[in-house]
Amino acid sequence: MKEKEPTRKHDRVLEIYTRLMNGEVARKQELAEEYSVSPRSIQRDIDSIREFLSDRTARGEGVTDVIYDYSIKGFRLVSARTTTLTNAELFTAAKILLESRSLRKDEMERIVQKLIETGLPISERRKMSELLGNELFHYVEPRHGRELIDRVWELADAVHARRLVEMTYQKTNGEVTKAVIKPVGIMNSEYYFYLLAYIGERDRKYAGYPTVYRIDRIRDYKLLEETFRVPYRDRFEEGEFRKRIPFMYSGKLHRASFVYKGSDINAVLDRLPTAQAVRREDGSYLVTAEVFGEKGLNMWLRGQGDAVEI
Repeated sequence: MKEKEPTRKHDRVLEIYTRLMNGEVARKQELAEEYSVSPRSIQRDIDSIREFLSDRTARGEGVTDVIYDYSIKGFRLVSARTTTLTNAELFTAAKILLESRSLRKDEMERIVQKLIETGLPISERRKMSELLGNELFHYVEPRHGRELIDRVWELADAVHARRLVEMTYQKTNGEVTKAVIKPVGIMNSEYYFYLLAYIGERDRKYAGYPTVYRIDRIRDYKLLEETFRVPYRDRFEEGEFRKRIPFMYSGKLHRASFVYKGSDINAVLDRLPTAQAVRREDGSYLVTAEVFGEKGLNMWLRGQGDAVEI
């Protein structure tokens, strides 16, 4: 199909480039019909834009490219500063965030909205907002009502830099204590963020067994200039620790055994990442697991009723 004016191609390329820069999706067939050219001409236009962006990248003027996104059946612009989640990935991540119920409503709304605005082209944002809007509207925030995002990050920075933290902490019973701690990890579990830390000289006596603090219960804290060091042999491995503390109650590491008579052993194995189950002749399972502390596990076992025999 012949173009009406010899200068039309340049205008068309600039318009397509501008649309991509604005976050729009470029679909060959739609653009071909709009500009009265063949899809092949549109493909050449996109190739020209790619070549231009490649030259800019080579000159150190940014890392940008035009990619074909199969999830939206079109081309979109991506860069080193652009979140490149697919629709499915972003929706899944947002659902996990919302189901965690770990943040105040205004903080959760801000994160989800930024995910949508930075991770999707303009044409896809409305659909995602509608899919998540009802859940955001009915979102139930944790009762403590504290802002946590900045606090969690500052404490994570202390973990990374191995800086001592001076804090005032309110326990479940209302008692307020003060301590200088050695933060070694941040975790999230069942509606709350937790700080894992050694306190005083306890790490010498119980190497590898940090104390667990709920971050929303930290009333005041201050990052000190003084740093600390944990010997390599006693280094804290957050991933391994996480497997053994599914209920966020601290204590010594111990092995527990019980008989499971319920219908889905996978529910137990998922709840207790270190668990191993051996099927018995009567169809029940003998389960063994390593966990820190006893209180959390015992509370969970009692809640299983007749499905568990301790």
